Amino acid sequence: MEAVELYGLGLEEYEKGNYLEAIEYFERSNNIEEHFKTYERLFLCWKELEKREKANSCLEKAYEMNPNNDKIAFEYAEVCTEAGNIKLAGLVLEKLIERNPTYKKAQVLLERLKGNL
Repeated sequence: MEAVELYGLGLEEYEKGNYLEAIEYFERSNNIEEHFKTYERLFLCWKELEKREKANSCLEKAYEMNPNNDKIAFEYAEVCTEAGNIKLAGLVLEKLIERNPTYKKAQVLLERLKGNL
């Protein structure tokens, strides 16, 4: 089975709320071919299962693989903020806004963080 097929099966399980099954498919997909979207889906699954450390690790990997994806960058900045890493969150948000000045949620979060940078 190819990575994309396994990813698709993972999406189906995720949509049904079968997060552990989805994780199995996403991990098998990544074992064949790593992709930032697969790590993002793993993040969402682990988050649903309230496994923050595993979730955040997957999101960090997704961001490392594709720091120019606005959604991933914003989610990563949120996780950094929650973890108390305000400086990193600010840097991520500044880069995001630099390439996409219309990303309102990023502007709002950065503004909220500015007193702590």
